[in-house]
Amino acid sequence: MFVTLAYNGISKLITMPWRTNNPKAREVIEQSMDALGLRMDMKTDPEVIRILLKEMRLDDFRTKFLPMQKFFGDAVTRPQPLRSMFESIVHGIVHKHPAIVEFAELALSKKWFSPSPHILRSVHVTFILEAMTAAMCNSTQYFLELHDHLQSKEILCGADSSRPVKAFMAGLSITHSVFCTMKAISIDAFMTLFRKKYRCVKEARNFIERKLLSPLDHHLEHTVEWVRINIYEAAVTEYKKGYKANALCAFALNEDLKVCPPDARVKKTTVVPDGPLESLYSSLSGHDNHFPVIPCSQNWVSLYVTWNMAFAVSDVDNWDIVLPKLFIPSIINSKPANFLGVRFISLWLALNNTMFRMCSGRPSVPTPSYRREMAMAWGKINERYVSSLLRMEIHEPPKIFSLGFRRFFRFPVLNFLKIFEHFLAH
Repeated sequence: MFVTLAYNGISKLITMPWRTNNPKAREVIEQSMDALGLRMDMKTDPEVIRILLKEMRLDDFRTKFLPMQKFFGDAVTRPQPLRSMFESIVHGIVHKHPAIVEFAELALSKKWFSPSPHILRSVHVTFILEAMTAAMCNSTQYFLELHDHLQSKEILCGADSSRPVKAFMAGLSITHSVFCTMKAISIDAFMTLFRKKYRCVKEARNFIERKLLSPLDHHLEHTVEWVRINIYEAAVTEYKKGYKANALCAFALNEDLKVCPPDARVKKTTVVPDGPLESLYSSLSGHDNHFPVIPCSQNWVSLYVTWNMAFAVSDVDNWDIVLPKLFIPSIINSKPANFLGVRFISLWLALNNTMFRMCSGRPSVPTPSYRREMAMAWGKINERYVSSLLRMEIHEPPKIFSLGFRRFFRFPVLNFLKIFEHFLAH
């Protein structure tokens, strides 16, 4: 199947070579795991877990939530099997994310994958992050405990999100990145939205929180607008650095949200990955759990995941603690309606881990010399999957879509500020 997209004034013939659940897909992912030095029968190293918990400022965290008491107690005392986590990740990639399979196949041919201590470390980060994310999604008690704990650690670093200007200056001095600092502040506002669903939020602490908390009760009127702003934060950054194919994907994601805005609401639900589940998830699931449900299509979710992966490769350091947030089972194998809610939590946790590393003065993990080549290639792969959104959801002729893209990114910062102004004014 072919579709013609007029992009940057150039007509391109784009083909869709991969479909979900392709018989070859699992073979490609298993070969990729082997190239990275990963095996299904691997187990965690308790010493690595203890080191990571200290770096995440969790070594002094004490929860009263019994399933997570058991999780942390087991993780720091004896090796834990990783097979079920790996199987869930592979299941999600094979059945839902063909662009990842396509990139993995290219990476194998280019010999971009190789074993590394940083890869093993990232597996342990994934193991911890998945358990914490799943618990925060399903337990009011655990969410509040961990949110309070990490907010107290943020304040010790000088990043008090109740004072956005002060937090921005403090964050900038730590991260030396306008994007990372803005992202941390904006995602923190989403976490206040989660506290609202637990009826444990006090008065809104700043103008962003007032806007997000303004809708009545369970209806999340402004949440989708704030998601679009978050996507454009990254899109403007990558476009200015020359990653225009991936920026096109971000534009498509936002056009889809604008044309087909999901009815975002807080609903009673259990938040677990698709496919077979291990005992951890059944122990986390409460009988009266409420969660922000934002119905999106699987096509949209898949493009978002791979767009964000390519962006992280191009722009963000510390891959060992950043990339796991997109590979945890609760994200990569998520039910589409739960995806964005889970994404807010996993991103907030990952941003805190990044800030704590930078605050401690620990050096960043080096990235490969072919990083830009990887990001460019991944962006071009992602671009091929825009056509399904255009055809099935946006219902916009490719030439009109391309014209809108060029208009927005002719003055990207100005147009981003207009969207932000509109968010505040309505």
